[in-house]
Amino acid sequence: MEEEYPPPSPGVQPVELRDCIEELLKFTLISSIQGKIQTGLSNEYCADLLRDDPSNPLYTVADVSEGVPSYPLYKRLALSLYQSISSGVLCAYKELIPAHEEPNLRKKVEEWDKMVAEKGSALLSLIREVNFDLHVQEPFFSLLSDGLKTIEGRCAVGDYKRIQAGHILLVNKCLTLQVQDVRQYSSFREMLEVENLSNILPGVTSIEEGVRIYRNFYSEEKERSNGVLAIYVRTPTSQLRVIAASILSGLGCGGVQKLLGFAETVGSNPELLPPAPSTLLSTFLSPRNPDVKGSILTNGARALAKHVNRSSEGYWGLSHGSDEEKNRHAVEIICCLLAKCSWMNMHIVRPHGIVFEIRNDGGYGARWSVDGSKFIGFLEPYAIDGYSKGWRH
Repeated sequence: MEEEYPPPSPGVQPVELRDCIEELLKFTLISSIQGKIQTGLSNEYCADLLRDDPSNPLYTVADVSEGVPSYPLYKRLALSLYQSISSGVLCAYKELIPAHEEPNLRKKVEEWDKMVAEKGSALLSLIREVNFDLHVQEPFFSLLSDGLKTIEGRCAVGDYKRIQAGHILLVNKCLTLQVQDVRQYSSFREMLEVENLSNILPGVTSIEEGVRIYRNFYSEEKERSNGVLAIYVRTPTSQLRVIAASILSGLGCGGVQKLLGFAETVGSNPELLPPAPSTLLSTFLSPRNPDVKGSILTNGARALAKHVNRSSEGYWGLSHGSDEEKNRHAVEIICCLLAKCSWMNMHIVRPHGIVFEIRNDGGYGARWSVDGSKFIGFLEPYAIDGYSKGWRH
């Protein structure tokens, strides 16, 4: 006997934006790549925001105020966007280094604030109209979003029986549908025989096949005991992903980078996205002398040895003992910086070109090449005369 996986009873009001924003942003980026909606972002850029990194060895950050963003980046972006909508202003970074902002940067930020406040209010208004929240599996979710599937069949149980014409359904936390009509049948077979099969299960060629699909979710006994609902739906003009796309279009790459927690200074490149934490850690842990047999000292541990005597506060700790112990200490330092940094930048630093740089609240930090493929070194807190003092402080 097949195991039964009935769809859960639909969620009811109130539906909260914070519970939807992540799936909505993901849906919007995918729709942009598919050419179904315009975000003003390239397909490659959208794909980079969606790219996962299962090998991330560090953490999952639930706070947009610190830490290098974990992949997929859209999750950090969604959280930051929600907090910005809630507060009315874009999440800001800490100014640890004099920014020397361009004259138009502040104006640009003010425009972003205004746009996010207006579009965010529109998102909240649409969310408040939702009566029921339900989940639809693929491929039928995509068929619903494309308007090819116009009837959703469900067993008449729980809150499904409360759904009526005029109600707004939120499907998979990202797609809104308006109910046109609800018709009741004694069984899925009867529903499939009376209604147009292609409107209920597009691509399914026979009623027998359709009944088998529903049997994966509902037992025959449950179906006969409760009956079946044919829920007619249409896609309303106002859509969450349309508003989300307009927010992304208004932000552009620079606004997205700011929501990810980046500073913008002279020499910053707002078109770039940060490397994955696993890439940063991997290059940090690469051997200093790979061609020397038995040498295990890492690039990171070697770089740390240059800094242990520069901080009078003893921030870097002591680098002593065996190479294995030095490596372990260096990993502790870099993992703390990756998890707790409050300032990030993708900017030009001579002679390295564009670098990825992070710093914590105290100004201590680290620097990699722009793609994270090379660890450049650790950083002391910024000081105007830092170079002349050998960065000792």
